[in-house]
Amino acid sequence: MKEAQDLLISIFLPDYPEQLRQLKGGEFNFAQYTSAEAAASVIRSEQVWLRNSQCMNDYSEIQHGLDCLTAAYGSDDPRNKLKSLLEKVFPGLPKKLEDLFNGWIPHFQNDTYITCLSEHPTTENQYGRLSMWRAYGGNQSVAIVLNTEVFTSETDILHADIYPVSYLSAEEFNEKFFSVSDRIEKHIDFIAELEEDAVLNIVFELFRNYAVSIKHPGFAEEREWRVVYMPTFRPSEHVKIEMETINGLPQEVCKIPLKEFPKEGFNGASIPRLINRIIIGPNDDQIILRKSFIKLLETAGCKDAYKMVYASGIPLRT
Repeated sequence: MKEAQDLLISIFLPDYPEQLRQLKGGEFNFAQYTSAEAAASVIRSEQVWLRNSQCMNDYSEIQHGLDCLTAAYGSDDPRNKLKSLLEKVFPGLPKKLEDLFNGWIPHFQNDTYITCLSEHPTTENQYGRLSMWRAYGGNQSVAIVLNTEVFTSETDILHADIYPVSYLSAEEFNEKFFSVSDRIEKHIDFIAELEEDAVLNIVFELFRNYAVSIKHPGFAEEREWRVVYMPTFRPSEHVKIEMETINGLPQEVCKIPLKEFPKEGFNGASIPRLINRIIIGPNDDQIILRKSFIKLLETAGCKDAYKMVYASGIPLRT
């Protein structure tokens, strides 16, 4: 059973095992670059907010991936064999796939909630990343550096998924997409032995992955991973949807609790276990902000909080 699952992953998501190995192996932490106000709110409320993708700073968060997928799927390139291969193995399957996915596209566009994290190597522990300070958080930016334990939890009680972002142009996406056909063709006998619904589901999940994890290559330096929640697709009783006003715009946000659910195997989400450090970005209020975040972490139960808060030494005027 495991061998079959591993082969399926190697066909449809060949990069995933290495990405998961890096995540589980502790090769990096995550960092969320945000404003001091938002970072303080995360710690005080013990919640992380996921915003609708249409409210993010990259207004093409979902649309770029969908556009790439639509163009590649309908391409007349001779390497684009996905439809013909699926039709050969399971007659009528491409039509079922298209009807299913097209029915969900409006929900993916309008009902996808995201929080964005950046890979954080230890070399950035002291200063953070200059490009991220410039892009996020305004004049009082903060990086919340997160341990990765919770992101590798075996449970799925939140029904939130984490995706590493691929930064691809339409042409680069085509190569990625057409290579799936190459691997299906190579393992066509194995695919034919599977249940039709199993193949439908995994190709649908592949398409959903593309929709939420493909981003314009101009953002590549962010090295982003996305926590994605789709309440109409997979709702969770643990995630609240409430109205908040952010930058003057009233909007619904999905609130994930930062707490442990040990009976369900969900561990590492509480503030003391989740937060590795706080880096105060370049600004004129670093002394006040450092004192404030030490107090916030102490109140949240972190030991030796004064050792967890750093002021970036980058000499940048903001």
